[in-house]
Amino acid sequence: MTEMLNPSFYHEFRDDLADSARESEFLRLLEATYHDLYTTGLTIVGNRHDADDVMQEICVILWQKFDEFEEGTSFKKWASTVAFNVAKAFARKQRRRKGFGLSDYALMKVAQVKTSGSELFELQCEVLRECLGKLPERDRGFIAACYRNSTSLTEYAREARMSVETIYSKLKRLRRRLGECAARQLGKEDSQ
Repeated sequence: MTEMLNPSFYHEFRDDLADSARESEFLRLLEATYHDLYTTGLTIVGNRHDADDVMQEICVILWQKFDEFEEGTSFKKWASTVAFNVAKAFARKQRRRKGFGLSDYALMKVAQVKTSGSELFELQCEVLRECLGKLPERDRGFIAACYRNSTSLTEYAREARMSVETIYSKLKRLRRRLGECAARQLGKEDSQ
């Protein structure tokens, strides 16, 4: 999966541009948003093969238009708009060639849903990090130990010399606390 998100052309593209500070800044921003841009392309075109082609074109166009990017604004939003337009143009060509496909309006709605879902997920992750930070260190350590590695909770209970029921009970209480904290935080966000 990682290979699909970072195809070899990306690394070649990166090597070719890594000469100046401006190019380095572009590559840093591109790397930080690459997954989201790829997902946008994949959402619009519908399959990985076409998404790889679209992503190549997105990278080239972003670099060509990088002078138009206003420093201090959101690169992710700017690049996502470019990615959407490139993917939409590709989907339009495919629709004409095949004689069927989603309309531009439907593609826009799909992209809006994807963007809204991504923004909500980012907000939820941020809120969860804040709520985890409010827990006592021993509880944060307990949660980390329960989810660390690929060990099962049964194995962890054995290592910690606790019953599985105790582990599940404590996790349930901590999840409830985190859920309540997150609900309060998200409620604050909605009221502002």
